[in-house]
Amino acid sequence: MLSKKYRLTKRGSFTFVYNKGERKSDGPLRLTWVAAKNLRIGFSVPNKVGKAVVRNQLKRRLRAVARQLLKKLRPAQIVVSAQPCAEKLSYEALYNSVCALFDKAKLWA
Repeated sequence: MLSKKYRLTKRGSFTFVYNKGERKSDGPLRLTWVAAKNLRIGFSVPNKVGKAVVRNQLKRRLRAVARQLLKKLRPAQIVVSAQPCAEKLSYEALYNSVCALFDKAKLWA
């Protein structure tokens, strides 16, 4: 579980990141981020990605990946959005895709 201080939860926070942020994509995932004082990460999985069980499972896996990478990231508000083909990816493929996105965005500390 991603601890509460690292979560991006409010609708206004997501909207701010979407409107003001920079974007990068890597296959089934899209990364939007804005530089900030604290590191906060949010996840967006649209209704096109299967039923609720599948969407929640994908969000749990993305949170687990983010938890492993927290200490290596610089402060920013980050939103990771999944595309419909992301539901078929294994944990390792998700991990590699998220790492590639952080690499493209130069978010490593």
